[in-house]
Amino acid sequence: MGTDNKLLGGKASGDTAGQQEKVVEAGNEAEEEGSDTSSTLVPVWTEAPCGGQYFPSTNIPPTSYTPILYKSSDQLVLQPMLWGLVPSWHAGPDPKSHGLTTNNCRLENVMTSKLYKPSLAKGRCVVVCEGFYEWERSGGVKQPYLVYRPGGEVLYMAGLYSVWRGGEGAPVYNYTIITRESNNILSWLHHRMPAFLSPHQFSAWLNPLTPPTKALAMLALPKEGELAWHTVSKEVGNVRNQGMDLMKQVEPCMDDVKKKKDVKVSSASKGIMSNWLKRSITEKEGGEKKMKSNM
Repeated sequence: MGTDNKLLGGKASGDTAGQQEKVVEAGNEAEEEGSDTSSTLVPVWTEAPCGGQYFPSTNIPPTSYTPILYKSSDQLVLQPMLWGLVPSWHAGPDPKSHGLTTNNCRLENVMTSKLYKPSLAKGRCVVVCEGFYEWERSGGVKQPYLVYRPGGEVLYMAGLYSVWRGGEGAPVYNYTIITRESNNILSWLHHRMPAFLSPHQFSAWLNPLTPPTKALAMLALPKEGELAWHTVSKEVGNVRNQGMDLMKQVEPCMDDVKKKKDVKVSSASKGIMSNWLKRSITEKEGGEKKMKSNM
């Protein structure tokens, strides 16, 4: 994942109930795969204590609030958190004013990092999204791609979270996404990529009793067919652009094609992400809820 990464977190602005539905489906999948879990796999939606809100969007930048799955006692919780880990020593008053780039955390350094190591032991989480945007840079050409799971399935990334209490208000839950060297699936696009998780790994990954070394070892590299991608408009480079067309496949402009002939499109790029984030009546009754982006 590059430094200009963004997430894709839903199509319908203001709609959040579908997030929980997708995570519940993941929980059912984990149960079918025989995951050993001591807690319910149905997450409870909790609003951010600081008042930060998640707004579904086709173009989510760092410092936004996005849905994060984590474990609190024996319950799975889905809660909006600030994208970008806030150092515990940051005095504030603004959690975003620490001046560090913490939206991504390198897997190779996490065990020795003063900033990230504490969260690795007791603050592991799952970033729930539809996908992410990444830019391919080749021959002087920059072309954005949307990367996602085939068939409109939710994408799960390994993350670390912490709780910042340096301000005068309520605690601010915040997180970072773990990244690693890309394998042959995405190395053509960027040399870094997110560390992905499967639903059957949620229980062990989120369990604070799982040793950090064992937790990191479960982060397997993606295999052929597990990810899909297609080219999208360069308008994703401006966060002010929020239209639904940002997700659609577009052909590179002719000038770019002349500079670079090979444009990669995955075989699973059609039929992307339908029926995402649908508000239900049960949301108002305390129902649980469920999260798209470019990294």
